[in-house]
Amino acid sequence: MIENDTLTHVNNTQIENVESYVYLGQRYSTRDKNQDKDIQRRNTAGWTGFVKHRDIFKGNTGTCLKRQVYNSCIFPAMAYGKETWALTTQEKNKLAAAQTKMIRGMLNITYLDRKTNSWVREKTKVTDMIEQVRRRK
Repeated sequence: MIENDTLTHVNNTQIENVESYVYLGQRYSTRDKNQDKDIQRRNTAGWTGFVKHRDIFKGNTGTCLKRQVYNSCIFPAMAYGKETWALTTQEKNKLAAAQTKMIRGMLNITYLDRKTNSWVREKTKVTDMIEQVRRRK
């Protein structure tokens, strides 16, 4: 609750003052000006979708189907509204790291398998989030 002496009333009902809220999928805050919490929320939404479709991503289904499910279910949950953000390098790295971990999970490989990120991306042909944000801007 914001420390404010002014109370807002509509039709004799007091309206609650809040520090942050989510509107149309994007988090707005009256105090927190950076986007860390919104990026964390988006990454969580992506991972939630990834876990929901785990049987597809971890199964023996083809890479083409995995890519289609990722691009239609996971990518929008993580990327919605990002083209309006002014992303810092650190924020871009967080988004790219989450996406790379998911893509490696789709191929059932880890960093110990010594496959480069470019190899992984070429193998799956998944839309690169940072590149897509740059193009949409």
